[in-house]
Amino acid sequence: MNLGKYLSGSAPWRGWPRQASAMSLAVAVGVFGLAGVHRTEGRAEAATRDVVAPALAALEWPVGPDPAVDLPIPPKLLPTPEVEPAPTTTVPVETTTTTAPPPETTTTTVPPPPPAPPPSTAPTRPPIPSSGPEARARVEAIADSTGWDWRAAGVRFNLSFHPTGRNWGVYERDTGIIWIGPTAFADANRLRYVVLHELAHGWQYRQNRFADFITDYARWGFKTIGPALEASADCVAALWGATRGHYWTCPADARALAARRLRGDWS
Repeated sequence: MNLGKYLSGSAPWRGWPRQASAMSLAVAVGVFGLAGVHRTEGRAEAATRDVVAPALAALEWPVGPDPAVDLPIPPKLLPTPEVEPAPTTTVPVETTTTTAPPPETTTTTVPPPPPAPPPSTAPTRPPIPSSGPEARARVEAIADSTGWDWRAAGVRFNLSFHPTGRNWGVYERDTGIIWIGPTAFADANRLRYVVLHELAHGWQYRQNRFADFITDYARWGFKTIGPALEASADCVAALWGATRGHYWTCPADARALAARRLRGDWS
């Protein structure tokens, strides 16, 4: 087989012009025949049709389908338009603000307060004297109000602090002296309580019934001699007119018991 150039004198080359003319005619028919498929035609295509149409008519073409039939586009090629979401418009809610009118105010003119009165120039009450004849008379008057004869019992008063401390009051059992310190004179109620409480100790020692005092006040928790005597002295002082207590507030039943003992009832 010759793979080189074709020779013009060869048999295939001599038949080529005729084949080329037939092929050209067929191509022309194919190109211009497609023009009948479209609905819109140009002027050049119409003129060509007038020349070539008689030649094409002599050829026998197979009968085919109507070239004017529009075929549907395959579904997969149908463009799907991008559907944009409808714009959402947010309508602001109209709010109605009701502004209440300010309350009616009434202006009241307040007169200035009257000037403060000048400080009182009245003399203040002098403190209770803690020594001297007046102080002694006050203390003895309190002791006499009890009704107990303390003088006959050998009790005496010394208006001073006891040498062992600065107590309000001290009863000295060996001498029978009641020491009333200057601090007891701070006010009348304190002085009355101190004098009556210490005088009650003088009365207790003259009774010499210490076991009975423990028995009497053990029911309220005073189970030894010291606390029992202090509880008894507060009850006796209350019966004698003291307006306060120091060791406890003597209840009514304890006062009733102390009253019996003051009358001499030890049953």
